[in-house]
Amino acid sequence: MKIFLLLLFWSLWFVNFSTRTVISPLLPIIEDELAISHALAGGIFSFLSAGYTITLLLSGLVSPRIGYKRTILLGFAILATAVFCLKYAATYTSVALVSLFIGLGAGLYLPSAITVVTAIFGRKNWGKVISFHDTAASFSIAAIPLLAAVALRFFHWRDLFFILSAACLIALVSFWVLSPDPHPKEEKRARLSRILGRRDFWVMAVLWIFASSSCLGLYNVIPLFLVKEKGMYLEMANTIFGFSRIGGLFVVVMAGFLVDRYGVKKILFLVLLTTGLSTMGLALAQSTRLLVAMLVVQATVSGVFFPVALVAISKLTNFNERSIFTGTTIAIGVVVGLGLTPFILGAVADVWNFQIGILVLGLLTTLSCVVTRDLQEI
Repeated sequence: MKIFLLLLFWSLWFVNFSTRTVISPLLPIIEDELAISHALAGGIFSFLSAGYTITLLLSGLVSPRIGYKRTILLGFAILATAVFCLKYAATYTSVALVSLFIGLGAGLYLPSAITVVTAIFGRKNWGKVISFHDTAASFSIAAIPLLAAVALRFFHWRDLFFILSAACLIALVSFWVLSPDPHPKEEKRARLSRILGRRDFWVMAVLWIFASSSCLGLYNVIPLFLVKEKGMYLEMANTIFGFSRIGGLFVVVMAGFLVDRYGVKKILFLVLLTTGLSTMGLALAQSTRLLVAMLVVQATVSGVFFPVALVAISKLTNFNERSIFTGTTIAIGVVVGLGLTPFILGAVADVWNFQIGILVLGLLTTLSCVVTRDLQEI
């Protein structure tokens, strides 16, 4: 039964994550159809991250009161509606507004899901369980560009949003029928002020900023980088883009076993260091072959941070404070990583090129690995 529930949560996370990753491989089409700049195209993710941040913060406060299960159900109801509306968004303003609501729906899932999953499985298995759960995000990152490249041969790009909206509804009904709903004790609810006063909270928040910038923020502009700056056809760019993400599926699972064996701190340091260096290599690559190689390395390693960081958060917190700690940490990272980074990279590309922005991002991510020394051994 536990394995079945883990597969259910995996499916929920895949659908939830795909509502955001689907925009990236379609971004060159959206940019051309709406006749907008790189900066405005990247700005779509600013609206998405704004909504995501709001509900990440609210999730940690609301879910202990209305229940973790109801919080996740509410999120998927919002997602299904918003993604369906995106099919009919015909102006930049409408696309931005709907993206805001997609973020609002998506942000309600992860803080509650991690709390429920860690309640179901024992502490000694958290590394493996959380890493497997997060392969859904890695699979989405790899599969959605490939699926988009194939689907665009047969469907209009707007039809993809209708399909994804239906998937959200299926996920909602499945979760409603099958999932348990653990509740925290009333007298032990965590306070946000206490969480914000903890040093380890700010360490995790800083690490999340640079990891999300190098993984998700960069992910959202890679198709633009490959099509507009490297001169690739959209189908080829999305195919390379998708295949470069496949390695992350296996490395994320392996990371779960490594964390349970060697501890979180060492793995976080190595992941951030490798992510930063490979991001710099992506910017400096001159030949197409080297560019693809760096894209594979960067994509394979960068996604490992998130399950490892979630294990760290789970071990640093008790059941009652886990949701608010998780939601607030991710919210801070999302504001910069998903909200500002694509816009900044797009703005830099409008003035100079994508390579300069990616190079600076890689350098900052490399330096961020030093912050892990302030994290206790867990």
